[in-house]
Amino acid sequence: MQRRTIMTHSRITKTVFQISARKKSKTAMLVTSIGLLLGVSLLPGKVSADESDLTYIEEFGKRLFFENISDPKRQSCASCHHPGAGGTNGVSGVNLKQVAVTGANPHTVGALKPPTNKYVQFITEDGEVQGLPNFNNTCGRFPTGICGGAFWNGRAKGDSTLDMNLFMDDHYAELYSKYRGPVTDQAHASPFINPVEQGHKNKVAVCQQIAKTKWGAELYDYTWGLKLSCNEKTIDEVFARFAVSLGAWQMSYENNPYDSKRDLALKSDKDGKFPLDSFTDEENLGHDLFYGVAENRDDLGFGQGRCGFCHRSGNRSGTSEHERYTDDSYHNIGTPRNYEIPGSPEADDGLHATTLGTDMENPLHMGSHKTPTLRNTDLRLGKGFTKAYGHNGYFKSLKSIVHFYNTAIAKDRCEDLGIMEATEKEALANNCWPTPEHEDTSALGFIGDLKLTDKDEDAIVAYLMTLSDTSIVKQPKPYKSQKYDESRLSRD
Repeated sequence: MQRRTIMTHSRITKTVFQISARKKSKTAMLVTSIGLLLGVSLLPGKVSADESDLTYIEEFGKRLFFENISDPKRQSCASCHHPGAGGTNGVSGVNLKQVAVTGANPHTVGALKPPTNKYVQFITEDGEVQGLPNFNNTCGRFPTGICGGAFWNGRAKGDSTLDMNLFMDDHYAELYSKYRGPVTDQAHASPFINPVEQGHKNKVAVCQQIAKTKWGAELYDYTWGLKLSCNEKTIDEVFARFAVSLGAWQMSYENNPYDSKRDLALKSDKDGKFPLDSFTDEENLGHDLFYGVAENRDDLGFGQGRCGFCHRSGNRSGTSEHERYTDDSYHNIGTPRNYEIPGSPEADDGLHATTLGTDMENPLHMGSHKTPTLRNTDLRLGKGFTKAYGHNGYFKSLKSIVHFYNTAIAKDRCEDLGIMEATEKEALANNCWPTPEHEDTSALGFIGDLKLTDKDEDAIVAYLMTLSDTSIVKQPKPYKSQKYDESRLSRD
């Protein structure tokens, strides 16, 4: 390894970033509270931490995320995970039709909807990683328990860099080991060299493009204490450090601010409990239906909407400070096949593709997909912007997917009406739902005939709309060379 000389590490007080973060949160809370009092619907602010407020590894990761590191040079991580769209695809027309995003090479395209990169894992004020655990062997039948792992099928298990020698010394290992996990594995997979995504021919080509930027060599040096080298012999370790850096920024406060209307209303509420003072009656009802704490119309005891059964990481009252709205597990909700994806790919096997051939193999995993966080599920780039829902993007609105949960088995099958390969639009127009991708392993029966009214569905949608961040990450400012500052290695 080529080392750089660094000062002896010293424990320094909390950095400016934490102060900035708190100020940002308090300002957002004040502005939103005023809006709530006035009955004004406030759009998310384009608030972002200055890059100098980030640690070196976070800034390096952020720049890796937003740079067009691709061949041809036209696509970045942010192309598929747009902050203004809640970390999912930011092109309305794509969401409406083909769903899967076209790669840097315009003749290529993926097969599934990009999952969000937000609220997967996050760093607490104490510097601890919380959220999605590594993939483990608890993946049984529905309900599967907390399985961990990332991607729709869980193949980013969190262990891809564990046996690699990434750190210059024990000090760097102490600083950065916590960032290795499922989020880092998603980056390590890697979109940079995936032919239907960013499309670089190999890791060396990725490294060479990064080295040519104004920030690449300097921030790599400042972050890792090593000179950036794209030598074939060491490229695997260098590439893994890129992935860890991407993971570090995606876990940062900037990417996971916890400043939605729900968060701010809960913090400013007199007793910190639902119903919230600054919520509308509809939003409070939506919460109650979501968690099943309204007047019970459900003889199984799981709640009217049964949403909280899978979309819950905290307490049963919905008041957890860092609620991520996912059980970190995998379920088959009976999503119909999306024939509009280019090439009309076969029904996706989900978790079964990951556990097949292992000691965790289970035919009941067929068609099970990761429970996505519901944070930012309505965050979009303008009022007319279409978002896609479900692993294959079959559903085009929150109302539609909530209606599916409510009526999936209460309506006729579209195929029985002679409507083959029905789109969502066709299904809604004909008051039917298509056959699920993998019907035999679906949760239909547990969901699909909830007997919610139209107003109940609207209330759940209203609650989901309160989960959007009020601050949105902006693209980093142009890089200016800077003197090395050891305090930016960590927040301690």
